[in-house]
Amino acid sequence: MRAISLFGTVVAFASATAACTPTPVTGDALLLGTVVRIQAYRPATDALIDDALTRVAEIEATMSTSEEDYDTTELLELNRAPAASGYTVSPDTILVIERALYFAELSDGAFDPSIWPLVRLWNIGSEHPVVPTRQAVEAARELVDFRDVHIGPGGSVRFARQGMGIDVGAIAKGYAADEVIAMLRGAGVRSAMLDFGGNIYALGRKPDGSAWRVGVQRPDAARSELLGVLEVADRSVVTSGPYERFFLDGGVRYHHLIDPATGFPAENGIEQVTIVSERSIDADALSTAVYIMGPTRGLALIESLPEVEGIIVNAEREVYTTAGIAPMFELLDTGATLRE
Repeated sequence: MRAISLFGTVVAFASATAACTPTPVTGDALLLGTVVRIQAYRPATDALIDDALTRVAEIEATMSTSEEDYDTTELLELNRAPAASGYTVSPDTILVIERALYFAELSDGAFDPSIWPLVRLWNIGSEHPVVPTRQAVEAARELVDFRDVHIGPGGSVRFARQGMGIDVGAIAKGYAADEVIAMLRGAGVRSAMLDFGGNIYALGRKPDGSAWRVGVQRPDAARSELLGVLEVADRSVVTSGPYERFFLDGGVRYHHLIDPATGFPAENGIEQVTIVSERSIDADALSTAVYIMGPTRGLALIESLPEVEGIIVNAEREVYTTAGIAPMFELLDTGATLRE
């Protein structure tokens, strides 16, 4: 039986079972609000894995907007600065903001890094989430518009209105994964698997030359139950769904995927979006954008992008896929219906 790495709400790395299989170098840490795991084969070393985890920690400490975890970060200082004068951030942060603004434009605002006022208002994922009043939501929504984020020379960023802010929680994890992959490649590593809490990157192939097998979890079932399996090499696989982060209030589930157009968690019948791409930063942003956009517009967006594929599952367990996904995806859930 071939080993499978699971992703969705949880990911488990395939373990070496044959005596001749090389032993990977592994490391993990609690970062980016999840457990970050790295599994890499020689010439990877413990020191290289430690350096990679340190790099992820640096990115978190620079770009987090969690006021429960950090007194200050670059993005917290940017969001606190007077809108007219703005704040100067590092090249790392500028790169992520610029890529986020690119996907905001591409998705017509479904993905919007200026969503910070709404993220802060709902506080989902923190110890004290709240259901805000419609009046408060409307006031916050008026401050959300990626077109009002202005990047100047030398890394300066400013906003058109006071109270605006940036949140890169839907893209920074992908950037961190890409940075680790770049470090591993630079050290000569040609076979590795990253698990950044559902953000997967399969570097090269497994040591035996076969593709990595990544199991896509059923969004409506236990973590061990699979929707299907993807076979990938040198690809990132990222999944978004309303089951990842949510809270219950009065018997109603409120999830973290907020629609900038309404200010409330998106409700469009989608249960899960999976994106496969060469860059994890792109897959990260697109998984959120497509979820917000809905199946028709979302699939059209994915199909318009080169080297990007996707899988969308709706509440009726209908599975919609892009044209190029077929060679790499096997549907296992007998209760699901494949719609191309």
